[in-house]
Amino acid sequence: MNSDILFGMKNKIAYCGIEGAFANIAAKKIFPLDQLISYPTFTSAYKAVENGECDFAVLPMENSFAGDVSQVFDLMFTGTLFISQIFKFKIAQTLLGIKGAKIDDIKTVYSHQQAIDQCCEFIQKNGFVPLPAVNTAVAAKEVAQKNDKTIAAIASEEAGILYGLEILAKNINQTSQNTTRFAVFSKQTQTDFLEDDKVVSYLMFAVKNVPGALSAAIKIISKKGFNLISLHSHPIKDVAWEYYFYAEVEGSLFGKKGQKLIEKLKKGCSLVKIAGQTSEKQEEKQGGV
Repeated sequence: MNSDILFGMKNKIAYCGIEGAFANIAAKKIFPLDQLISYPTFTSAYKAVENGECDFAVLPMENSFAGDVSQVFDLMFTGTLFISQIFKFKIAQTLLGIKGAKIDDIKTVYSHQQAIDQCCEFIQKNGFVPLPAVNTAVAAKEVAQKNDKTIAAIASEEAGILYGLEILAKNINQTSQNTTRFAVFSKQTQTDFLEDDKVVSYLMFAVKNVPGALSAAIKIISKKGFNLISLHSHPIKDVAWEYYFYAEVEGSLFGKKGQKLIEKLKKGCSLVKIAGQTSEKQEEKQGGV
């Protein structure tokens, strides 16, 4: 994908949440000159690109501690967009309360479930009751509106500043290496470097419900000369006990070798789709959000 298009000044960028959400902060770092547009859900942000309202969507894929963001993987499986880039950012979770509140006052904490999972040790240690929110910034805004010393939000420091909250504790996530990978989704994917082994490709497939089907698919990937970097499984919605798989492989799936792999996989899988491709510099843009 042309970097002038990716980082141009006329792009409309969809993200899930409100100002101060980690996705908002990540989107600003990836697209510093573009127009960011807030959507209430992952689905609505994704659909905004599918229907042409926006040029790109920035959505979290997985966290190093809490794992996959299943809703985003489901959108990748059923939707039509491609991964254009992937960036990883360290996430620093912060406990936020209203003016004058102290940690000893807090009984309940609001946040997105992923943030709650990332801070579970801190929450348990302090005896807080966690309540899930749509996202971290919404949780911060709600705490500010309630103006109650007994409730707090787990969110970014930026959200605390935006909504006039005080920082009660910093870096409360369970691990200091707490990192989230954000994907940039678009209608097109990079098709350059067709035979470049350093390209990273994103593949999704569902195997037929027969013995050894998954094992056979993995062997095909290996035999065709692709290094399997990671493999994730997710249940197929509305189909009990059947799963789809998301794989990251080294090498382009758009070149001749890649197309032979796809053809071979289709013979033993009920569904095969290329979810995108990025260059070897896919995760160079790192930092804290």
